[in-house]
Amino acid sequence: MLEILTPMNKIERVSRKITPSSFTAEPGIWGEVQSDGSLANVTVNTPGTITKLVITSASSNVYESHDVEVGRITCMESHGVRIKVDSEGFTGAIGNITVGGKLAVSDKTDGLGKLFDTSVKPNSEAGDYEVVARVEEVNTSSGYIIYRTLSPVVETVS
Repeated sequence: MLEILTPMNKIERVSRKITPSSFTAEPGIWGEVQSDGSLANVTVNTPGTITKLVITSASSNVYESHDVEVGRITCMESHGVRIKVDSEGFTGAIGNITVGGKLAVSDKTDGLGKLFDTSVKPNSEAGDYEVVARVEEVNTSSGYIIYRTLSPVVETVS
């Protein structure tokens, strides 16, 4: 589940080129910007890697699938946007995510493209990551978090 809580205008929604046969297009998952400006699955998340939040999907919905059929996907390109996601958008136990926690994009197989709290370090995440969001609310009973995107900053997870 992905719910964008901040009103957005069209300038913040950017259509990027993808390879439909290999891109995992799910709302709430982050993609890696390639040197030609296209979006691909996250492979490694190190400082200097630019990631963008995917906000449309490659579903069977006629409207959504049309863009993917022509090799495009919509992503969000703005900072300061409040977003609500369930476990489809983050990795690790929700009970371990803390308000104020810094979120980075995971490059681990079981959480590829999902956010993780750098203070919790699930799945032995270690190394330098670009923090892309901060947690504003954690609802353990309903299983969702609300975060706000920010301008990426480097965080060392050890």
